[in-house]
Amino acid sequence: MELSSPLKIKRIVAGGWGLTHMGAKVTFVRGVLPDEMVTVTPVESHRAYQFATVDHLHEVSPDRIAPPCPLYGQCGGCQFQHVRYETQLRYKQVMLEEAFSRIAHIGVECFLPPVPSPFPYQYRQWVRFSVFQDHKTFHLGFRQERSHKAVKCTDCLLVPDSIRAVSEELNVRLAAMTRMPSYVSSIEVRVSGAFGSCMLLVKSPQLNQGQARSLLEIFRGIQSVTGCIVAAALPPYRRKHAPVRLVEGEDHLFEQFHAATFRVSDRSFMQANWAIYSMIYQTLEEWFGECDGTKTLELYGGIGCLGLSLAQKGALVTVVEENPYAIADARKSASQNRIRRCRFRSTTAEKFLENVQSNEYEVVLLDPPRAGLSKSCIDSLMRIRAGRIFYLSCDAASLARDVSRLGAAGYRVHRAQLFDMFPQTSHIETLSELILN
Repeated sequence: MELSSPLKIKRIVAGGWGLTHMGAKVTFVRGVLPDEMVTVTPVESHRAYQFATVDHLHEVSPDRIAPPCPLYGQCGGCQFQHVRYETQLRYKQVMLEEAFSRIAHIGVECFLPPVPSPFPYQYRQWVRFSVFQDHKTFHLGFRQERSHKAVKCTDCLLVPDSIRAVSEELNVRLAAMTRMPSYVSSIEVRVSGAFGSCMLLVKSPQLNQGQARSLLEIFRGIQSVTGCIVAAALPPYRRKHAPVRLVEGEDHLFEQFHAATFRVSDRSFMQANWAIYSMIYQTLEEWFGECDGTKTLELYGGIGCLGLSLAQKGALVTVVEENPYAIADARKSASQNRIRRCRFRSTTAEKFLENVQSNEYEVVLLDPPRAGLSKSCIDSLMRIRAGRIFYLSCDAASLARDVSRLGAAGYRVHRAQLFDMFPQTSHIETLSELILN
């Protein structure tokens, strides 16, 4: 078989892929760097593009390093362990600027330098393991990228030692099992960085009360674990009845966030990198300026860390969150921290915005899911015309699309800054300030 000629990697694009051309096809290659010369083998072909794996590196970039994880390239969690950390930040900045330029047609003058994570490794305060069966026993692990194949792992380098200790004990217990009371799809381990307590979330797609009790027995008594929750993980269309959920110990953790302590229950979203999340708030507070009496609407508020922290500074904040458990956490955190200048609404952003009057709020704070804002939400924001919008995004493409749409109503990006919430990966977190002209 004739070997292909070496190809030059042109740049890194969204998802952390190296881009080159193989014949007429755009070719995406994992684990390469710009200007490297490589020979590759296509592994997944489409009409105009394909994915390929590296056969041989002919010319190596000076920014390449040896990845510290022995499973790097097998586990699908990291894309940049082979890249110097300073260079990772540079690539992410370029990906963000390209998204704004290509989708929103906005230049780079609004971008501030990227903010690095204080901890390039051991920064994640939760991790979700898949559970696999192998040779009549069970083990924890992850899945290969673009595949369902299992990768055994309990010592992920992105999580702190406290989570690794718990996961190793979990793996020992699973390895001793030849049969499980019920199929377990995942086990999530969360840890409070401020207080050191851990929580286990065990999910099973099909579960009755007896099976749940048996699973609780398996995971009982692990050091530093203050709560274990076993719950049925049913898709929405199968939730005709209340799903099975058993709790032993506490169903929540507490985490410190600036001047307040926040409750995070098992059914609420928990930030992965609290250190960088705290830095995002510091920047938000600086950009926000004088808080006293500022009428502020926080959409997709989660457990309320950002909005309630602004309320502590004097802003008049309305926190809107669809998840009833998260908004309950926010209410309890406000009460426990004696934060008064806030109110809470458990509904969707779209439904809440239907009844908001024009100029009712001076500031809108957004932290939507990866898909970004719906058209309905964009239309309502255009109608209510808040003077400023602070948009925290975990996806550069959806952010650029939404910024472009809001630009049609007279909003311009005053400034934007990348925060490296997820080092060693290609994920991008961005805080943007939009001002109404």
